[in-house]
Amino acid sequence: MQNSVSEVPRKDERLTVAFDKETLDRVAEMASQDERPTARQVLLLVRAAIELIDEQGFKLVEGKLRKVLEQSLEEMDY
Repeated sequence: MQNSVSEVPRKDERLTVAFDKETLDRVAEMASQDERPTARQVLLLVRAAIELIDEQGFKLVEGKLRKVLEQSLEEMDY
């Protein structure tokens, strides 16, 4: 007996995300420029953001990636 499509195990997890039109249009434009599917472009952008956060000292502040200065107040000269 064959498995139905819904029963076939998938290698990757799936997630449904709603985008505002402006964001989706911009991502689709980027994907088109790079000649890749929009969904793949989204994955690459998420991975890039995670790398910036994990490895380059960025934080998500009010929905935007911002470089975080790690200098404490004690280290600052007044």
